[in-house]
Amino acid sequence: MKIAICDNDREEAGFLKALVLDILGEQDVSCEIFSFEQGEELLESELDYQIVFLDIMLDGKNGVDVGNEIYRRNRRIKIIFQTNFDEYYREALNRSHAFAYLEKPIEKEELREQLEELLKDGGDKQDSRIVFEHVTVNGNGVCEEKPMVSVTVRNILYFEYIKRQKQVRIRTDKAEYCYKTSMHALEERMSPFGFEICSRGILVNLGRIAGIQGYMIRLSTGDIIPLSQRRAVRFKERLSEFIHKV
Repeated sequence: MKIAICDNDREEAGFLKALVLDILGEQDVSCEIFSFEQGEELLESELDYQIVFLDIMLDGKNGVDVGNEIYRRNRRIKIIFQTNFDEYYREALNRSHAFAYLEKPIEKEELREQLEELLKDGGDKQDSRIVFEHVTVNGNGVCEEKPMVSVTVRNILYFEYIKRQKQVRIRTDKAEYCYKTSMHALEERMSPFGFEICSRGILVNLGRIAGIQGYMIRLSTGDIIPLSQRRAVRFKERLSEFIHKV
């Protein structure tokens, strides 16, 4: 495994490197770790890493901008942000589609959990996890921010855009969440995991489809969602491609 650490604090970078080597050594996973103090230096490299640990507060170009550029150039790289400043995590996660976010000082068990999830991600993408900020609306119609939520892709049934609230509702096997994002950004983020727009405002998990009858889609839970007539041909092609890849 090829890993990059970008942090302008050499002591913290060294501490993180030691933790990563220790945890992956316990998993019997060999790795090569490359260290960078500036984002520009990292971006000048080949960007052929499996994981990039990226500090948000860097000299020169900040970590959010660096992460966004990494995502644009190689979307297979898993970005794990770390910082002392909580106010930046929303932008970091949304703009760079980060795999995870860790607060400094980094705790070994939290890092272990993220690395174990990432190692699993090397297999079926439906076993991957996505991180998003759960938002609810109180009785006065005001958005209330909630903690970050991590959900296994396989457990997501579909996303539904709620136009009036300008939110996306995430429907899973056992719960519902609301997420502040646009459908365009969400479709781009979830397409590699096997999600497709079936009708206006609904992005469905192809892995949870049990059958299609006419212009109605039946999910594995028995839920029924609509299939747009104008999208039907393309949608069925994508479903067929997904099934043959499984």
